[in-house]
Amino acid sequence: MARSSAKTEARKEAAQRAIGYVRVSTEEQAESGFGIDVQERAIRAFAESQGYELVDVIADRGVSGASRPMERAGFGRVVALAKERRASVLLWKFDRLARHMIYAVTAVDELRSAGIQIRSVTEPIDTATPMGEMVFGVLAGMAGMERKAILERTIGGRKAKANEGGFAGGAAPLGYRRDMSGGLEIDDDEAATVRRARELRDTGATLQAIADTLTAEGRRTKRGGRWHPGTVSYLLDNQKYLGRIEYAFEADGASTLVNRPGDHEPIFTEGAEA
Repeated sequence: MARSSAKTEARKEAAQRAIGYVRVSTEEQAESGFGIDVQERAIRAFAESQGYELVDVIADRGVSGASRPMERAGFGRVVALAKERRASVLLWKFDRLARHMIYAVTAVDELRSAGIQIRSVTEPIDTATPMGEMVFGVLAGMAGMERKAILERTIGGRKAKANEGGFAGGAAPLGYRRDMSGGLEIDDDEAATVRRARELRDTGATLQAIADTLTAEGRRTKRGGRWHPGTVSYLLDNQKYLGRIEYAFEADGASTLVNRPGDHEPIFTEGAEA
């Protein structure tokens, strides 16, 4: 009876305090407008209307919903603070927690085992009740399906662009920059480093020797770092310098390779290919 009474008191304390959690990826904020501020205002309004003491609102900015909640810096602080203050967790929507059902359900189970309840401020879900658990499971499944559909559309669009010879995403390699239409155009300063690497390779220099020479000459990688043999090897094998587009797309367990002439200007000629 004493243990039961203690648990009841703990639940009452958690019902009086809450931690808000907000998350947005760069793409979502740009496309939907439901940014951090919108989510936080909704959580604060809900907390006030329901009589919660809102301890804090913690954000994960620019973090994909496909990532594991327990691996995010912001959500990790939410869990630690909720345990310390015996507080519930308030979300704008459950898809802020995760878009993969297994990630969302696992996170909820971990929190519930620690006595932490989760509520959505815009959806009729309270994981402290059996009905809330059931509704959460349904919505988590729908979110997972939505994520998969978005991923398939994204891959399909990139694949179509690559099949037409266009630059289908990823960072522009050293020697190029993105043009106004999302394609590639030559960056003359960086291209000089790319040509220097090819020149050294054509003289028979090893990858290590090329890396040492480029570093000694003050030439930097795309990220501004030192050169290493692996970096040099990747540069010399990059098909984009030959004016080609090469991508490998993975979807539903199937792999599709696209390697064809691109619509950008080459830095090397075909005759210089290793």
